[in-house]
Amino acid sequence: MSGEGKITLTELQGLIRDRIYEALPGSFWVIAEIAEMKVQTAGHCYLELTGSDTPGGRVTARARATIWASKYRSLNTFFNASTGIPLRTGITILFKATVEYHELYGLSLNVTDIDPAYTAGDMALRREAIIRRLTTEGVLSMNSGLPLNPYPRNIAVVSSSKAAGYQDFIDHLVNNPYGYVFKPVLYEAVMQGESTAVSITDALYSIAEETGKYDVAVIIRGGGSTTDLSWFDSYEIAYHVTQFPLPVLTGIGHEKDQSVTDMVAWKALKTPTAVAGFIVERTMECENRIIGMAETLASAVTGALDAAGEQLSSLQNRTSSMARLIVRVKQEKLVYHTETLRRAAINTIRKAKEATDRIEDSLRHLDPAGVLRRGFTLTSRNGIIIRSAGELEEGDTIKTHFAEGTANSTVKQITKQK
Repeated sequence: MSGEGKITLTELQGLIRDRIYEALPGSFWVIAEIAEMKVQTAGHCYLELTGSDTPGGRVTARARATIWASKYRSLNTFFNASTGIPLRTGITILFKATVEYHELYGLSLNVTDIDPAYTAGDMALRREAIIRRLTTEGVLSMNSGLPLNPYPRNIAVVSSSKAAGYQDFIDHLVNNPYGYVFKPVLYEAVMQGESTAVSITDALYSIAEETGKYDVAVIIRGGGSTTDLSWFDSYEIAYHVTQFPLPVLTGIGHEKDQSVTDMVAWKALKTPTAVAGFIVERTMECENRIIGMAETLASAVTGALDAAGEQLSSLQNRTSSMARLIVRVKQEKLVYHTETLRRAAINTIRKAKEATDRIEDSLRHLDPAGVLRRGFTLTSRNGIIIRSAGELEEGDTIKTHFAEGTANSTVKQITKQK
């Protein structure tokens, strides 16, 4: 092959560069999402940008971009002041850039300006889309429908142990002025940055596996800055909260704005200290209700005892009167029965005396002496009364008894009657 038409790679790269500059002169306003971002110590910011046909859709384009230190500091400050967040991964920006091509590093974009209004609008649209999706799925208010224990003593805390807000929460909870005892357990999580959603959902998963141990879960961040609020405008975090089996309290630390995570929580409070205060106040309300119920019960018992005492006193009075009446009636009956018995006894004695008299008369008539006086006699032999002629034999000596004396005789003839 001849050397005609041959060029070096450097020459080819130069041609490409020249053609690009000729075809794409000047600057362009470009919409892209920041996929990666690195800021060097020198102050230069290097970006990996991605594009898609639809928001959140499949990536269809990728490019490198640079914001030189001379621009980055002012652009980031202005962007932060306008949107409430700094430049970071995951956000979509509208930026002004020139196309550059380097023989060693290839194609890149040189960012010279950023329109924060577009990003703020895009974030608002994404936030509204998340809220609309949760509403369509019917889960937006699921967590707020759960019952919260009147005395939420066992508390699962999703936070960073290094966060000042976490320490404020623990101090306010443990050192409450009423001496209530709480048992908070920390589930460590990243509370800002790209891994926030994954870290918090992992913590919620861990708590859900031990649901029976806790009364409530809290997500607290603290710090008071609004620059990281958008990390909690996350569908993943919000959906996990809606499906969580325990009431979730949030104290992410924003005085003005409310994140989507706040919206789906059982109750959203401004700061971690406010969350602790809510728990303490709820416990105090529970104690006051118990005291009120105890006082009501004591009053009811006292009233019942008083009423029972009055009823008992009335019953005692009625019982005493009734007892006296019963005693009087019984006494009257006793007198009547005594008199009846006395008359019956007299009558019985009289009748018995009459019967005795009759028996006595009968006995007097049956007395042998009386019988003899009436002309009858008794015959005996050797002291034994003879009742039948058959008991005698001829020659027997018998004694005949009369009322005035006896006569001895000898049996000469016995005549027996048939």
